[in-house]
Amino acid sequence: MHDMKHKLVVGRRGKQKGGETPLIGTPLVGRSKKRLLAELASILTKKPDLIEWRADYFEAVADTAAVLDTAQALRTACGTRPLVFTCRSSKEGGQPIAIDDEQVVGLYAAVSASRLVDFVDYELEHEARLLQRVRESAHANETRLILSYHNFGYTPGIDFLVDRFLEAERQGADVAMVSVMPRDRADVLTLLAATARADEKAHIPLISMSVGPLGSVTRMVGGLFGSCLSYAVGEAASAPGQIPIGDLVTVLDILRRSRGGEMF
Repeated sequence: MHDMKHKLVVGRRGKQKGGETPLIGTPLVGRSKKRLLAELASILTKKPDLIEWRADYFEAVADTAAVLDTAQALRTACGTRPLVFTCRSSKEGGQPIAIDDEQVVGLYAAVSASRLVDFVDYELEHEARLLQRVRESAHANETRLILSYHNFGYTPGIDFLVDRFLEAERQGADVAMVSVMPRDRADVLTLLAATARADEKAHIPLISMSVGPLGSVTRMVGGLFGSCLSYAVGEAASAPGQIPIGDLVTVLDILRRSRGGEMF
């Protein structure tokens, strides 16, 4: 059972993934359908395990029909590779967008109902009624829910961070994610320690990272502490400290071999 937590189950489109090493996810940050498809074509040659569409970068995000049309094109191009839909809140590091929180929830419901994506990523800190609607629309349509917490100002204490992972599970997440900004080396260790402690308690896969140059080591070694996914740069970074996918593949391979092939 413990080993199963490290596998992001991708559902209808593919086999279980993960386990020995973290999966590698790559974000798409194009502003138009044409740009996104070009970005995706370039990224797919590098063979990431998972694709995240950061729709807060999409200039037509207020047009649900345009979002669904682009989601269909991305789905087709991704094939069986899992696709995550994320419209990151500007309060948690996303781009400013022309739609409000209620409209974002409606967009998530439409994307879930389309069944074109495997995961939706929504912020844990939203008010309960909004979170409930996103959870219900996701699960009604067999879409997996990532509930995420981001703090790009600082790294909170270990107990608070552990509770963010566990609160995501309590709120019905299929995956819990925590991303924080370190101010010093001790903060990087706090994030890794919180991930390891939460991984002992949680029954769902966890994703964690300490961002920026100081935290970039967590993208490389996070799997050793219970993080099942690391985001790497395909063409453009969606968060500070992301490293190129080819470099991350090399590092993970070295770590796996140094541990005799077993990461967990």
